[in-house]
Amino acid sequence: MTTGSPFWTVLRFSVPLMIGDFCQQLYNTVDSIIVGRVVGKGALAALGVAGPIMSIVLFLLVGVAMGVGVVISQHFGAGRYERLRRAAATGLAIGIVCSLAIAAISIGLSRPFLAWMRTPESILDSTDLYLKIVFAGAIFTYLYNFYCFGIRAIGNAFAPLMFLLVSVGLNAVLDVLFVAAFGMGVAGAAIATVVAQLVSAAMCIVYTHLRVPMLGLRLRDLRIDRKELPAVLSYGSSMALQQVFIYVGRIAVQGLVNRYDVNVIAGVNSATRLDALIQTPIRGYTNALTTYCAQNYGARRFDRIRRGYRASWIGVVAYTVVSMTLGILCAEPLVRLFVDADETQVVRVGADFVIAMASGYLFMCVIVQSQAYMKGVGLLKSFFGSTATAIAFRIGLSYLFEHFWGLRGMYWAVPASWLVGALYGMTVVALSWRRRCAPRVDADVCTDADCDDSDS
Repeated sequence: MTTGSPFWTVLRFSVPLMIGDFCQQLYNTVDSIIVGRVVGKGALAALGVAGPIMSIVLFLLVGVAMGVGVVISQHFGAGRYERLRRAAATGLAIGIVCSLAIAAISIGLSRPFLAWMRTPESILDSTDLYLKIVFAGAIFTYLYNFYCFGIRAIGNAFAPLMFLLVSVGLNAVLDVLFVAAFGMGVAGAAIATVVAQLVSAAMCIVYTHLRVPMLGLRLRDLRIDRKELPAVLSYGSSMALQQVFIYVGRIAVQGLVNRYDVNVIAGVNSATRLDALIQTPIRGYTNALTTYCAQNYGARRFDRIRRGYRASWIGVVAYTVVSMTLGILCAEPLVRLFVDADETQVVRVGADFVIAMASGYLFMCVIVQSQAYMKGVGLLKSFFGSTATAIAFRIGLSYLFEHFWGLRGMYWAVPASWLVGALYGMTVVALSWRRRCAPRVDADVCTDADCDDSDS
């Protein structure tokens, strides 16, 4: 990614990431569609309550893997292959230990946490069972994401996509088998997801050992390198905390949603799933932008970072037009995918929420675009601050707007919080531009001050 047209380089690399992100969202979306149609709206509501809790645990691990991937990108861009391998080994060792510890803690706390969230008694047992099964497979989630981010960090986005396509197909088949044929309900959906993640992880590990030797780690390689540990911990913890903040915000809002009946919970769950699917193109593009910025930052090609970020506005504007049109005009037909047509209240709630979120997609795009730049050039404190600001405003405005305007007010708190996050992100980029990208824009070397990998 250190040569060629910045825009087309990022776009080509982003296409497999977009498809992969879309397929990743299909894991939970397929669960919701099959469970909602086969078992009913109560089971759909159970998945809606479980979603944010499950995500806060699993995406904590995904964040660690994502952070390690950025470190690998920087070493790869600079040609530091031995350090790349040591950083990867450090990240894998830390991630395995964290996965096992977090899974054990989460399984023990899932039911008390659901009770604290005021989960309705009618769906408490099924929600708790779903979470326990998914948490038991957390190690597979980390392994898959660690190898995926590692392979992508060195410029190969195609192989992880192939593994994911197989896994998503398997997940869909197992959903039908366990939920529809065997009548296992939400437990069947959870088992299908875990098995699919296991297969994804196994395929990534085998491929890496055969085709990507610099990442083909063995048991004897799993040791923590003291020189690479600070960078791995810094990037890994920043991105893990960012993921946690996102889903802490959703859990806080879910507690507000749980005050309403099952129809509202199911409708909000449907809208949340659709929002995640609609956002996949811009997330895939900005994930590619992160790798692009990180590799060029490692290679000290500041001119390419500057050109790539400016060119990314083309993608932001194009995505905004398409996603807003889809979300606003097609909200009701999309929500009907999750439930029977006669569930009019569920459809109405979900459609209203989708329309509100779609109205703020431009602000959401600016947030993820600016965060891609921050991650790539090492502005970790600012990156975390961007997420914390948007989430804090989302929680506060959700409760405030709901108090004055009811459920619809809560919907519009989302685009309002995105507006605040977008302003924060643009301000950070503007203030850091000269220090991070302007010095020696055409030089291959930089001073220590220019190369510092953390916020000052």
